[in-house]
Amino acid sequence: MATTQLSPMTAIRLVAGRELSVHLRNKATIISTLVFVALIIGGLIVANIFSAQEKAVALGVVPDTEDVGQATVSILEAQDISTSITTFDNDADARTAVSDGNVDAFLTGTGTDITAVVKESLDSDISTAVASILQQTRIANLAQEAGVSPEAITDAYAITDVPTESLDPPAEVEGSQYLVGSIVGFLLYLGIFGGGMSVAQGVVEEKSSRVVEVLLASVRPSQLLTGKVIGIGLVSLIQVGLYVLSGVITANALGMTDGFDIDITAVGGWVLLWFLLGFAVYALVFAALGALVSRQEDLGSVITVPMLLIVGAYMIGVAIAPNDPESSLVTIASYIPLTSPIVMPIRSAFGVASTTEVYLALALAVITIPLLLTLTSKIYSNAIRRSGARIKLKDALKAS
Repeated sequence: MATTQLSPMTAIRLVAGRELSVHLRNKATIISTLVFVALIIGGLIVANIFSAQEKAVALGVVPDTEDVGQATVSILEAQDISTSITTFDNDADARTAVSDGNVDAFLTGTGTDITAVVKESLDSDISTAVASILQQTRIANLAQEAGVSPEAITDAYAITDVPTESLDPPAEVEGSQYLVGSIVGFLLYLGIFGGGMSVAQGVVEEKSSRVVEVLLASVRPSQLLTGKVIGIGLVSLIQVGLYVLSGVITANALGMTDGFDIDITAVGGWVLLWFLLGFAVYALVFAALGALVSRQEDLGSVITVPMLLIVGAYMIGVAIAPNDPESSLVTIASYIPLTSPIVMPIRSAFGVASTTEVYLALALAVITIPLLLTLTSKIYSNAIRRSGARIKLKDALKAS
């Protein structure tokens, strides 16, 4: 009996629908998605709790060290460290307060001969502040003995840095930009890598179980490849969308985005767009390379290169870009379609990528996808029916 050949669009739609249905009903997919959503929400809550906890220092003094204590408080509060000071009548009461944990440190002594009494160890911020005060006091005393006026000493201490004129100032990444950029990079890395692996594993599973032979009786290899990428892509898009949505809603609800000079909602939209492009590029590559083997154990040997490219793009984005966002390596990587889906969104979050640069990178990625589809379809078509030993890439590239 003759096999009815489906129209291209119908075939792609049916394959995509099958992939979508299978993965959305898969318990492992559901559980892993919910776990990541819970981790994102929980991580943001924990981060918000710790960031809201300001460091507080309790300092004890006696009348002889009250001036040093007040100066220490001024230095610590200038560093946004909440500081309280308690004056005790005598050393004994102050030592008892330290022992009971009511104060972190007690300053005793006279002049510049000051000792900090603590229960276990001296807080580094207190140590630095007191040492700075004592050093300045001793220098001032020596200068006065040499006949230098107090005004001259004050003027000398007023010089804290060297006036600088930069001819080519480097781009600086603010804390909020770094945080958003790092999260964006991780979500894209997670989504693209995970989605690509799902495609590759699905291809090998169908090939090893001979299911692909049944499917190819009704659809062409290129249609099967396209439908598989679209179906798993929709599943991955739903997952990444849930990650982005849960993160944005949680961050806004906790007030973590207050004061951010970044539109978090817009960033979320860009993440989804770049994910679609990045997934399309890598899913095609992973599917074609997955068709070269017939066993899951052999999969790692054929997808090493694209895996390294994804990891490399992520490392460029989160390790190099924050320190030098306008370096040649970062800039070039933000245009290459195999790395731009991760690097360019990070550069955008850092505020160093212009609108023209972003749209150019998008255009290059969009143009690459149909070209890549043609190449990977050929590899997939020539390899998917051949079982047994691993097929060499050059053999799969040869015409059938």
